[in-house]
Amino acid sequence: MTQKYMFVRVHYDKRVASLEPLGLEYLMAAVKAEGKFGLIHDESIESSFGRFARLLKKVDDNGITIVGFSIMSNTAWYVLKLIHKLKKARPNVKIMVGGPEVVVNFEDFMIDDVDYVSFDNGLDSFRLALRNEFDDEVLKTCSGFAGKINGEWFLNKKGEPISDYGLLPDRSFFYENRSKFRVLAKGCFSMMKTAFSCPQNCKFCISRQFNSCTYRERTVEDVINEIISIDNDKIFIIDDDFLVNRDRVLEICEKLIELDLKKTFMIFARADSICRCEDIFPIIYKAGFRDMLVGLEAVEDTTLEKYNKNSSVELNMRAVKILRDYEMVCVGLFVINYDFKHRDFMNINKFIKKEKLIWVLFSILIPFKGTPVYEENKDRLYHYKYRRTGGTSVLMKPSNMPMLLFKLEFHFLYYVNYPRIYWAGVTHMFNKKYKNK
Repeated sequence: MTQKYMFVRVHYDKRVASLEPLGLEYLMAAVKAEGKFGLIHDESIESSFGRFARLLKKVDDNGITIVGFSIMSNTAWYVLKLIHKLKKARPNVKIMVGGPEVVVNFEDFMIDDVDYVSFDNGLDSFRLALRNEFDDEVLKTCSGFAGKINGEWFLNKKGEPISDYGLLPDRSFFYENRSKFRVLAKGCFSMMKTAFSCPQNCKFCISRQFNSCTYRERTVEDVINEIISIDNDKIFIIDDDFLVNRDRVLEICEKLIELDLKKTFMIFARADSICRCEDIFPIIYKAGFRDMLVGLEAVEDTTLEKYNKNSSVELNMRAVKILRDYEMVCVGLFVINYDFKHRDFMNINKFIKKEKLIWVLFSILIPFKGTPVYEENKDRLYHYKYRRTGGTSVLMKPSNMPMLLFKLEFHFLYYVNYPRIYWAGVTHMFNKKYKNK
């Protein structure tokens, strides 16, 4: 039987950003490379009315036989409900799940409504399944794959860690809908990945668990070729820390300067990596890097030690100064811990004012299943559900203040800091001051 594929990203909270569905675009690239038919269905860029009817229409109009869902932790609850409805309405359609949450906790998704679970490190086993029309006997040889044959599950081990997917994402969906994607006050960014996993061991971070906890980098040549291929002047590199390898960063920047592409880059970077790369920041700036999301996390060393962050407040302050000196945006990322007192919330706010940060993000500590923080605190979890893992819900009882007051203190941080971000959007500050022109 010739299979036809549809890959779905469900709706999510887009107040801060609406981002290109990069993971689904890699799947589409694999589908096209194998000469098959596929399409992307992204609920996040469509109306909230008639969602399910719209999904069914796409399935029926295109003769879709396999529907794949990309699952994040905080969207898993909705995806599972949607899958159940779809299975009842179209019982002959096969359901496949994948995505970040599935990669780490794949056994949780081996349920009645699901037919295939894809959790491999790369795309080779998925391409093998495509090539053979998801034949049962072939699927039993696919690494990082689970499926049902005659109602019985089989489970295959993950393949080896990867350093590349072997192809570039198919960005046609993004280009067709680029007006619907944007980052608050900054504009429309293309997404890009140049490395896998993370070499650090922060206790709360789920990203470390990807790629079998093995950090690997794509070659400089492949990175440059993808940047050249992207039809957008703003690129968001989503590696957990793009500045890990100083020599690699320098080589990439020198090639970008030579090509004179005039692209503006946004990246994630650790404070210690920024400090380690301080001497090459003139080159980093010249290459077009203007925007860094920095996991400052806390403003006290004792809290950073609890997170196993391997950083310090002194390093954080030095990193912020470096970015300020080179006229780069520092997006401060802060984690709110459950032992906070009133003064801890106020200290974060004082730090933001002192360091003159405009863009900031706050998240209540999320004990993601699969991380050390989850294992250490699973006896303390409070109403732990997928839908509450978005960083705004209290998942453990605060130890030093009432829960209601804790929530009010958290929301206060947004209330007093976000007007500056919206004002930056109104005045087009990002393009006027930071864009690589």
